[in-house]
Amino acid sequence: MIFTSNVFLFLFLPVFLIVYYLVKDSWRSYVIVLGSYLFYAWWRPDFLLLFVAISYWNYWFGLRIKACLDRDDKRLAFRLLTVGVIGDLAALGYFKYANFGVEVIAAALAPLGINTFTLEHIILPLGISFYVFQAISYIVDIYRKQAEPTNRFVDFAAFIALFPQLIAGPILRYNQMDQQLRQRTHSLELFSLGACRFMLGFVKKVLIADSLAPMNTLFMGEPDLQMADAWFGVAVSLLQLYFDFSGYSDMAIGLGMMMGFRFPENFNQPFLCQSLTEFWRRWHLTLADFLRDYVYLPIVRSRKVGADGALFLTMMLSGFWHGASFSFIGFGLYFGFFMVLERKLGLTTKIDAPYKLWRNLLAMTMVVFCMPLFVAGNLDRAIEIYIGMLGLRGLGGLELYYIGTSALTMSFVLVALAWIVGAGVLNRRFYAGHKEGYLMQHVGGLSAVLLWAAFGLSISRLAANSFSPFLYFQF
Repeated sequence: MIFTSNVFLFLFLPVFLIVYYLVKDSWRSYVIVLGSYLFYAWWRPDFLLLFVAISYWNYWFGLRIKACLDRDDKRLAFRLLTVGVIGDLAALGYFKYANFGVEVIAAALAPLGINTFTLEHIILPLGISFYVFQAISYIVDIYRKQAEPTNRFVDFAAFIALFPQLIAGPILRYNQMDQQLRQRTHSLELFSLGACRFMLGFVKKVLIADSLAPMNTLFMGEPDLQMADAWFGVAVSLLQLYFDFSGYSDMAIGLGMMMGFRFPENFNQPFLCQSLTEFWRRWHLTLADFLRDYVYLPIVRSRKVGADGALFLTMMLSGFWHGASFSFIGFGLYFGFFMVLERKLGLTTKIDAPYKLWRNLLAMTMVVFCMPLFVAGNLDRAIEIYIGMLGLRGLGGLELYYIGTSALTMSFVLVALAWIVGAGVLNRRFYAGHKEGYLMQHVGGLSAVLLWAAFGLSISRLAANSFSPFLYFQF
């Protein structure tokens, strides 16, 4: 079940919200857990068992770690933390990386004439990269004394299972949510803001991202890309990815507000960046914060690796987190190398730095140039795209897209660019220093009418076409 399906919009969500608001406050965590488990099991009921097992594993370790700390037995607490984290990573590693590991070993031993074993294709459980990270943050924060464990499993299960952000984030931390799980404010104003935020995300996904999808399909299927076709295709892929993922994040945050929760923002106008480092700080904020606090800073504090080495290693791991392939590892290495280089040369920019167009264009060119490694998901295909981008097959003239798609489809590139420029101008002129969600607190008048009209158009589009999965589901 996904947010842009008829089953979710017209059956699951209204029934869930009715039940959620009819029961008393003390029962709402149970409603969240049952509703979220149904939401997750709609895809694969068998993987629900893994989901529940990981939830209980970390709940149990959280209580044991807290008990050790209360006895001032920090050594045993650390051992328990280590076992808990290893168990989480083992589950993630098996489902996400086992096939890749076997393929790499087989390729390495094949020249020696050694036959290795093979694995059946392992299906990646939806959302495992996200809910495993949340579970790890829970036991780590308890060990660091930055959070208190809950004595009610249902509250912890609700934190892990919250269906709005279960599949693709934002990545939550328990110390951000524990107070909200115990007590939160429900109001018509907050519900209305949440509904508007959900509609905004819905429009981004259905009306824009899905309209760009046919061009991305042509781009990914063309074996002999020329320069113009390759650059245009990569740029469209980046636009589709942004509207798809930020649309999901908007919908997740909006659904949370409709339930009384305040989730952290996940985007901060990434196309306004003036360096590669700034782009990283503006895109997928909750992942960037997680990697900073749970990977980068611990490596730096260990004093075994310097700050630059820790940054490079963290970015490499971020690439590997996105997918089990050399293409994603290359994506992480690209960001790691240039972010360290920017730091060395003093080219790192802050989010509130004065805007300079040439720096923005240079940074976005660097972002677009690395995107084949990300959107291809396969190193061989990424290399083919780079051959086209470098003009080794000729200049091209976008005939691939003009002939293969309609004028209406092509026009959505302009719609996407106009949206980004308009949002960027508003952010710079009126809401400087605030993340994207701040704009939604000022919806009214004509903007509200336009939002409802766009949402209605998106609903009609959904009725005429089958829904498409969110791109970040694959991670």
